[in-house]
Amino acid sequence: MGSEPRAFDRTWPQRGFLAAAARPMFLLAALWAAGAVALWQWAPSVIARLPDPLSWHIHEMTFGFGGAALAGYLCSAISSWTARAPIQGLPVALLALLWVGARVALLVPALPAWVAALCSVAFFWSVAALLVIEARRAGKGWQPIFITVAMIGGAISGTWTLFMATGAFHPAFPAIAVLGFAAMLIHIGGRMVPAFLDYAAKWEGRTVRAVPALPRRLTLVAVVAAAASLSYGAIDVASFALIAAGLLMLLYIATWPLAPAGRDVLLAILTIACVWVPVGLVLWGLSLLGIGLAPAEAQHALVLGAMGGHFMGLGARVFAHRTAEGLKARAGVGMAYLLILCAVPARMAGLLDLSAALWCLGWLGFALAMAPHLTSPLPRPVFSGSRL
Repeated sequence: MGSEPRAFDRTWPQRGFLAAAARPMFLLAALWAAGAVALWQWAPSVIARLPDPLSWHIHEMTFGFGGAALAGYLCSAISSWTARAPIQGLPVALLALLWVGARVALLVPALPAWVAALCSVAFFWSVAALLVIEARRAGKGWQPIFITVAMIGGAISGTWTLFMATGAFHPAFPAIAVLGFAAMLIHIGGRMVPAFLDYAAKWEGRTVRAVPALPRRLTLVAVVAAAASLSYGAIDVASFALIAAGLLMLLYIATWPLAPAGRDVLLAILTIACVWVPVGLVLWGLSLLGIGLAPAEAQHALVLGAMGGHFMGLGARVFAHRTAEGLKARAGVGMAYLLILCAVPARMAGLLDLSAALWCLGWLGFALAMAPHLTSPLPRPVFSGSRL
């Protein structure tokens, strides 16, 4: 009786590139992280043909790169909420096709703007629809926050794409996009990373205190307040909200059992990525007061440091070694992350070519490390090693 396989085990896919959305979508995210920056930095003749090159760059580093990684995570992590196999096969292929279609349509000025907008909206709304379908099939696992975020993300991305055709997008869109992804990192990473650290600390025999949820929730409130303030042009209010959010996040991180991150590459990547969140928020808030960096440089701490680290840390877990001690990073992952980590201060210091080169090399190295493991048997759960 005890050895009888559960339905969850029987329906888990054996192998294949489309066995979980994390495989194609994290690979696409890695390739586009390098490709979009390379086009922006070293292909001015291509970018100059676009109606609004700067808007394209910001959109692709958030809704392009970030959107791919977010879809890969949500459509694979759904199995932990529903106790079903992750979304696989044709729906995953369609998601990838819609994502690629949006990227191609944005780079071809001859195509009507509505083509890229339609692909962008359809991509994000398909993620939301798949989450709803899986929750209904399982009778549990509803994730209203993620469903709502996917719906709103599609609406903003599609509207932004249409504005790009006129060369004048809403000035609040970049801030809303960056802060929206920051909020997702705080919500997802702010619960997942301390849980991983807690598990590792307990495995090492350490006594672990409970991590309070209040600082994380207050951080999210402050981020939302900052986004609303920037939307209405209340710059001073936004600056103080950003600084408050950063300090609250630092307070929250200080309650985590951080010691295991010093001995594990995968934990170190995610923990450092979490630290970039308060650093980026505080620097951004100070920049709005005229202190320190310009706002654009401060925002790169969030996009490159926090988003880049979180998505590489999650992607690396998809193809990591499964051991009795948990997940262990594959060869090359640590070096790939070190490259993108070094790209962040280089970008903030204005060393654009160096930063772009480090960033692109890091993500291409990560894609190379990932590639040999994209068709092997898919372990479960996708993002953790608690079950062997």
